[in-house]
Amino acid sequence: MIELDDIDTDEDGALTATVELPGGRRVTVEYAVDDDSDFDEDDDGDEDDLDDVEPEDMPDMDVMQATVQHALARLTTEVLDAREHEVAEELTEAAFEDEDDAELEAPLAALRDDISLDGVVVFGDGGMTLLYVAPEEYPDLTIYCLLDDDLEIDDLMVE
Repeated sequence: MIELDDIDTDEDGALTATVELPGGRRVTVEYAVDDDSDFDEDDDGDEDDLDDVEPEDMPDMDVMQATVQHALARLTTEVLDAREHEVAEELTEAAFEDEDDAELEAPLAALRDDISLDGVVVFGDGGMTLLYVAPEEYPDLTIYCLLDDDLEIDDLMVE
């Protein structure tokens, strides 16, 4: 079972914690409100913006913990290693799309040596986004890797 440490809530009342994932990966995890959550409608009939979510609209702490633990339990060493390698490959191929495979070896190796899992965002439906950093290759940027239901890469973004 995945044990959450340093459990707290952020300014919106959502769970934040640290956790050690398989492979000795110590990361920050946070619970995020789903974009399609059913919140109460305000007086003008529009759904509340996610920025305006009141703490009482958030699931209770036990529900958030259970959702996070269940989602993280699916992340095996094999899954985490495979996603990390795939993220490095996709980013390298995108950055050097006009190069042939032989010319990709050095930048790919550099990124693979640099990239590391820094955090996980778990959504209310159990979906996850892995957050990577690569301080040498992508300084001051975060790599977001949205996973699908099968824990494969659904979307990849660098900001």
